[in-house]
Amino acid sequence: MIKELRRRFVLINMAFVISILSAVLGVFYYANSKRIERQTVLSLMQAIDHDRQGRLPDKVEFGRRPPKNLPPLIPSFVVTINNRSSIDNIKENNITVTKELASTLVKLAEAGDSSEGELKDYSLRYLKVTNAEGIKIGFADQSYERNNLRTLFMSCFWVFLGAVFLFFILSMYLSRLALRPVENAWRMQNQFIADASHELKTPLTVILANLQILALHKECTVREQQKWLDNTKEEAERMKQLVEELLFLARSDAESVQTPQSAKESLDFSDMVLNGVLLFESVAFEHKVNLENEIEAGIRLEGWEASLKQLITILLDNACKYAGKQGSVFVSLKKTSHNAVLTVQNTGDPIPEKERDHVFERFYRTDKSRVRKEGGYGLGLSIAKTIVDHHKGRISLTSGPETGTVFIISLPLPSRQQ
Repeated sequence: MIKELRRRFVLINMAFVISILSAVLGVFYYANSKRIERQTVLSLMQAIDHDRQGRLPDKVEFGRRPPKNLPPLIPSFVVTINNRSSIDNIKENNITVTKELASTLVKLAEAGDSSEGELKDYSLRYLKVTNAEGIKIGFADQSYERNNLRTLFMSCFWVFLGAVFLFFILSMYLSRLALRPVENAWRMQNQFIADASHELKTPLTVILANLQILALHKECTVREQQKWLDNTKEEAERMKQLVEELLFLARSDAESVQTPQSAKESLDFSDMVLNGVLLFESVAFEHKVNLENEIEAGIRLEGWEASLKQLITILLDNACKYAGKQGSVFVSLKKTSHNAVLTVQNTGDPIPEKERDHVFERFYRTDKSRVRKEGGYGLGLSIAKTIVDHHKGRISLTSGPETGTVFIISLPLPSRQQ
């Protein structure tokens, strides 16, 4: 899929580039071809009306600039026809022509309706001017035009090929750069599906095994089979928890965690954090963890109550699980000029530096066996980050032997509290 997207990206990009280059170089070629044609016509006009325009100087005196806007020296000749329709004079300029050929060319030029045109069989451009003396017809060799047009065309052609090649290389590079987020998302999605399938497979396997045991002992009472029923219920509840977390993340990816009807409300975040700490005192006691807090009163936020409570639960549950026996958890809530800063710190083994950037990824576990024993799936911190992002906040992590593991959540305050 990624290769196909990259190929389409390059093809579409090159189609646009080739179209634009063709249009630009086409306009450039057309404009310059007309300019070269005008130079030939200007040369003819000067040759016909040399008394008014003046001859092109053969030499330019030292210290003097040459006249501006003079046409190039193009081989040409001017035929003067008197009132009796006979050739009076042939004025040659860098070209030799016989009277018979001049007479033939005059007849062809007079046959045309326009005062200027081309004699393609003779590779000449002509210009007719009528004055009191009669008719003057100037003829100019088109070799200058054709040589310049040929040079211009080859220049445009090589510029086109070079630009297309460079843009192709650039498109290949940009396709890799632009599709890197898509490639990462595709890889994470495949990993997500594989991990979710694996996590769902385990409780389903246990449930099916328990049901099979129950089916083999049909004569036993429910009390006698209570062990297998409890195991089945426990695994079903674990699977229910996993499905709910997966649905939360799926709705979050679809940007529909909160519907437009569910507007933000003003909440006392201080009370919410304090209540969360009180609820986890029993959990901390069970884990032999010392739970302390320092919560500044009166901090209010605008957000969704259910999501913020889930955020507090995830952080406190994570801290109590990994603080270690006789460890400690410290919860702090303070207000800065623009944000409410919630800090959850716990003792225990620090998270290795190479793994800190991955702890918010879905199904990521620093210690898979330990997390499995604790009953987690590696989705809690990913959900926490999603909730923080949804409230336009930031979540970060530091971990070390001295400070332990510290999660810092910064949520924006309402404008009236700043």
